[in-house]
This record gives sequence, C-alpha cells and structure tokens, in this order.
Amino acid sequence: MNALRLVLAGLVLFSHTLKLHGGSDPLGRLTGGDVDIGTMAVDGFFALSGFLIVGSYLNSPSTGRYLWRRCLRILPGFWVCLLVTVFVVLPIAQLLTLGTLEGFPLTGEASALSYLVDNSALFIRQFEVDGLLGGEPVNGSLYTLFYEFLCYLGVAALGAVGLLRRRTWPLLVVAGLVWLFVVGQLVTGAGIYEASDTLSIAVRFGAMFLAGAVVHRLAHHIPVGWAGGAVASALLVSAVVLAVQAGGDPQSTLVYVVVAPLAVAYLVLLLGARPELRRIGARRDLSYGLYVYAWPVQILLIVAGASLWPVALFGVGSLVIALGMAWASWTWVEAPALRLKSWSPRRT
Repeated sequence: MNALRLVLAGLVLFSHTLKLHGGSDPLGRLTGGDVDIGTMAVDGFFALSGFLIVGSYLNSPSTGRYLWRRCLRILPGFWVCLLVTVFVVLPIAQLLTLGTLEGFPLTGEASALSYLVDNSALFIRQFEVDGLLGGEPVNGSLYTLFYEFLCYLGVAALGAVGLLRRRTWPLLVVAGLVWLFVVGQLVTGAGIYEASDTLSIAVRFGAMFLAGAVVHRLAHHIPVGWAGGAVASALLVSAVVLAVQAGGDPQSTLVYVVVAPLAVAYLVLLLGARPELRRIGARRDLSYGLYVYAWPVQILLIVAGASLWPVALFGVGSLVIALGMAWASWTWVEAPALRLKSWSPRRT
C-alpha cells in the first residue's frame, strides 16, 4: 500500500509538472475540467484511505484512540510543512526574485504569517502571499488534507454510535445517499453542487473514500484478481470517456463521480495487494512528504528559472528534491510522531 501511495503522489507531481511548466494536463485538456491525471491520483488516495482508515478504526480500542492516531499521522507533518514554507521557501523565493529580503511580507493581510495562522486548522483559507510567486498558490496540494480529515471524522461518527463494527448497511446507506445526490445534481443541472466549492470537493473525495470503505467491509465477498481488474479498468475508462463527452465542468466531474468510485477502489485494492510491492516503503513511507512538499519545491524551481528547462529535467529534478524533503519529513517529523500512537496521559 505504501508503494501505491508513493506512485499516486508521483502522478500528482507529474500533473503539476506539466501545468507549472506552462503546459496542461493532457487528460484535463480532453475532459475540459477537473478529471485529469493529478485529480484522479488524488481520487486513488481517497479510495485507498477509505479502505485503510475503516480498518484502522476497527483495530482501534476506542474512538478517541482512533482519532489520536489519525491526528498524529496528518497534523505534525502538515504543521511542519507550513513552518518550512513560511520561514524557508518564501524567503528563498523573494531572494531569487528580488535579491533581498527587504520588504518581505512577513505580517499583515495576505502575508507569510497570516498564511501560517489562517491555514493551521487544515482548512486552507489563504492560498497566496502578496508579492510572492507571481500570484501562484504557495502550495496547491494542501487543500485536500482538510477533506481527508473530514472523512476520518465521518468514520469516527459512524463508529461512535455503533454503526460500523458489526454492521455494513449504514456505510452502504451513506454511500448510496452520496451517489444519489451526485446523480440528482447531474440530472437537475448541478445547482447545489456548484453553489459551494467546499461541497463539490467534499462530494467527489467523499465518494471515493466511501467506495474504499465499502470495499473494505465487503472484501471477503469480493473476488480479487486480474479479471476483476479488467472489468474495473474498463469501467474507469468508460467514466473518463463519458467525462470527455460531457463537455466540461461541472457535468464532466459529476459523470465521472457517478461511474468511477467503485472502479477506483477495486483497482486500489488489486494493486495494493501485489506482494511484489510490499518492500517498497515498508520502512519509510515517503508518500505523504512527497505529496505536501512537491508543489513548494516545484514553485521554487520555477522562480529560479526552471520554466526554461526541458520539462523532463524539471520533473525529474523536482522529484529528486521533493523525495529528499519527504525523507527528512518522515525521519524527523512523521515517524517520531507516530511513535506516540500508544501514548496515554499518566493517571495519578
């Protein structure tokens, strides 16, 4: 599973490489919207997360312990990434642009510190810092982590009221209601779906997460093999073709979300179960660090003139540097935090 996460993070980097270098994601160009290589890789992350997180809850002795472990996995790395961005990445960006730190937007509205404070609760409220990076987002990947944590809370809520450990139907009902909502929006013109970016993102990623969670609960009844993989692949290709024919957002994304989630979840299960991949990331899970640091690394390289490099050199160079950042994040932040997963306050 760690190997699969690493591949998915690499696909996000690949998509961003094309976009930041001045091109476009070829799949996104075909679909005319948000069904592209990068977002499909994030869909895979959410489906994989749904599968693993339900298992994590079922293996946790209590809802509180489950939430503690989820917080340890996502928050320390996120907070350190914000700190590194504000006190390392942004100053370097100004030095590369202006040759001096004089006038660095440390405080005030849309400043470096407001970026740190406003985004510290996972929900990304500030994407840019005035006067830096040419108006580009400081980190265009972090916004998904809020929706990931929302899914964690949804699992905790179902579990806390006793609807997860021994029963599968509540999860099926929730997944069915989300699917019916998407179908309804597709048929009626997506009025509610388009009214809120937060809702539209939550529906898409939530559908993927729920598909992974359902596959986990039904795993003993699902034959896992290449025949099923072929069917799931055909279904996923059909979802992309339908998205292309829909002619742009929001219809393209809605069609895709109606058809794709179970196919994505099945393929995640199939690929993640491959024994040949079990050693990759077994000791160091670099996928999270790669995901959160790839964009800042790439945006710094663009500021340094990487838009003039061959796109392959830009992609490989940013991957190597981002993997180094991911290694540091795992070694000095994520792994030490995870060693606290069994910690409890001392009783007196």
